[in-house]
Amino acid sequence: MAYSDFITNAYKSERLIYRAMEDNQEDKAWVAEFLLNDPAVTIMGTPRLALPAPLSSAQDYLNFNKGNLLNLLICVPPDVQDAASEGESGEGSRKKPKPTPVGTISLVNQGAHVQHHRNATIAINIIAPYRGKGYGGEAINWALDWGFRRAGLHRISIRTFSYNSTALHLYRKLGFVEEGRERETCLLDRKWHDTVILGMLEHEWEKVRGIESS
Repeated sequence: MAYSDFITNAYKSERLIYRAMEDNQEDKAWVAEFLLNDPAVTIMGTPRLALPAPLSSAQDYLNFNKGNLLNLLICVPPDVQDAASEGESGEGSRKKPKPTPVGTISLVNQGAHVQHHRNATIAINIIAPYRGKGYGGEAINWALDWGFRRAGLHRISIRTFSYNSTALHLYRKLGFVEEGRERETCLLDRKWHDTVILGMLEHEWEKVRGIESS
């Protein structure tokens, strides 16, 4: 039986693959180094106070995200040509190169008692030096497709701060609609900024994808 691309490539997009975040030292070290200790990730994407975080805080991060509908590492796959060349040169005994984590993406829901509302919120981080390559938009589009096609969601939202003009431009370009603002919720450099709430409904996603409503 031949499976469709929709099935065989369920955890892939054009340039990226997605895997579960493991509760092991390798993934926790990555979280601590590239997420929790990157001030750009903290300041541009979270309301947390920007300060260096210990390795132990990575466990708190994993525990906090365990209940999410999705909690994945965004990865760039290893170069296929390099892997093939190693095999041809008699070095096939080497371990296969692993995909490189470049960010995280989550779909956050509000728990079992409200799942019948079919809502979730995207949270995404792309680490340096992989920003500006289109990986964030590609991963968000994958999460939208996963949420609406596989998880039966009706609405997917995303949030950012009013000072993050790059994120706001991307989210609007992807088809999110600004739904409202929580005024002056975030203090940055002694100035107050809004939290901007954007959302996409199932029928809006269908329109963006050119899909006829069922």
